Amino acid sequence: MDQKTAILYAKLPEYKYLVNKTRYFIRWALKHVDNPYVACSFGKDSSAMLHLVLQESPNIKVKFLGKRETTLIDDYESIIKWWRGQGADIEHITYLGWLEGGKKTGIAQNMEADGYDSFFVGIRKEESVARRITIKKNGKFYKMKDGKTRISPMAEWSTNDIAAYMLSNDLPVLRAYLREGFEARTTSNIPSKFPHESLARLKDADISAYNQLLKMLPDAKYFT
Repeated sequence: MDQKTAILYAKLPEYKYLVNKTRYFIRWALKHVDNPYVACSFGKDSSAMLHLVLQESPNIKVKFLGKRETTLIDDYESIIKWWRGQGADIEHITYLGWLEGGKKTGIAQNMEADGYDSFFVGIRKEESVARRITIKKNGKFYKMKDGKTRISPMAEWSTNDIAAYMLSNDLPVLRAYLREGFEARTTSNIPSKFPHESLARLKDADISAYNQLLKMLPDAKYFT
């Protein structure tokens, strides 16, 4: 989808209804929690969600979880800089990835620190069977076993809806979407599952970043 198509798509009654319904849900959710934050990966789904949430709660904390290789994987650094320029209060949490022997122990506690009782997350039914099942079972406003409330305002959105929102609102998009389209799945790190594919994409897209990554994480060479 290009920007011209996105602007036309954004005029559709069904799309306008979805956006207004989502704004209403976000306002409702904010009234039913005390101290929420936005869990944002700066992919297409969480970026569209962040834009909507900031319109209702401009000072809400935004938490981004990354690893040392994040700035090489894609242009996350410039995307985050843009959002900060719009006034977003972003906390960039960095931890060691699996290639460096890092573990996820303590990450959840870091994300949930400071008395937060809830968080917004950009999961959608369309993304996978697992997410469709969990959203159908638990709903968009779900109090989890640990007492925190997960808020999923984008659950009903399609990829076309997300693309139209991003482009018609001139929001910054990761280079991966420009190369592969909005159907692409992005990641801010080298995943432990299928690392070969992630590294191959990086090598094809940006050989300089790929070489820097190999210097930073020498063990990555075994997956290329």
